[in-house]
Amino acid sequence: MQSLGGVTRVGTALAAGIPRHSLRRAIASGELLRPRKGWVCLPGTAPRVLEALGRGCRVGCVSALAHHGVWILDDTIPHLAMPRHAGRPGEGAHRCSPSWAQHPEPIERIPDALLQAVLCCDREAALCAIDSVLNRGRMTLRDVQTLLGSLPPRFASLIDELDPASESGIETLVRVRLRRRGLAIQSQVLIAGFRVDLVVGDRLVIEADGRRWHDDADTFEADRRRDLDLARLGYIVVRLSYDQVVRQWALVELTLLALVRRGEHHWRAVHRAEGLVH
Repeated sequence: MQSLGGVTRVGTALAAGIPRHSLRRAIASGELLRPRKGWVCLPGTAPRVLEALGRGCRVGCVSALAHHGVWILDDTIPHLAMPRHAGRPGEGAHRCSPSWAQHPEPIERIPDALLQAVLCCDREAALCAIDSVLNRGRMTLRDVQTLLGSLPPRFASLIDELDPASESGIETLVRVRLRRRGLAIQSQVLIAGFRVDLVVGDRLVIEADGRRWHDDADTFEADRRRDLDLARLGYIVVRLSYDQVVRQWALVELTLLALVRRGEHHWRAVHRAEGLVH
């Protein structure tokens, strides 16, 4: 059962060599659970998987992407998916999932889950998910283009805003929002031997931490040392948290646009005189 992922259809378990009488004994003893007729799973199976199976669905959309390690903006509400022509509709479930014969697993595969997320989420959340899939190498840009090409024409323009270099959804959000303000932004820029998330203009560095928990002490100190090095080299460093980007964006945008309005994102004569611009 562990080799089958801990949860599987009875037919798959039988085909893998588990005798039917062994399954029955395991269910009777509590070694296996039966979340739905035709399915068995190990105790400790994720509640969302059990909920999905109990409703005749798969874990889908952003919930499936989160399971696969893809960065998503919000995973507080479980998303389910089921085949379009399944007999009993699951309330609130995406009705664009492969048939059980095509995909007999309880969790949607990344391409199908991403398609559901693009249809379900707002544009920014969809861009975060696609950037993450690309950055982690789970799909190629050609794969994504093909996927978006299967959707209504309004989704094709998502391609123009993607950046596979983006290492977190927070970075994606900052990049997308500032570019829509007409600002020139570079992603994952190498400066003095280390890489920074975003650079606005010439010298305004944005580090989009995107961490919902505190860093360990070593990482925290290393980040601050990098900030000092960048300041010494003439760069302005703005370090943004997850909450600032997601919940306090109006203040963040006001601050960044004020820096740009004063021209602080460009090198000046004083920097050239100091030999900071080569």
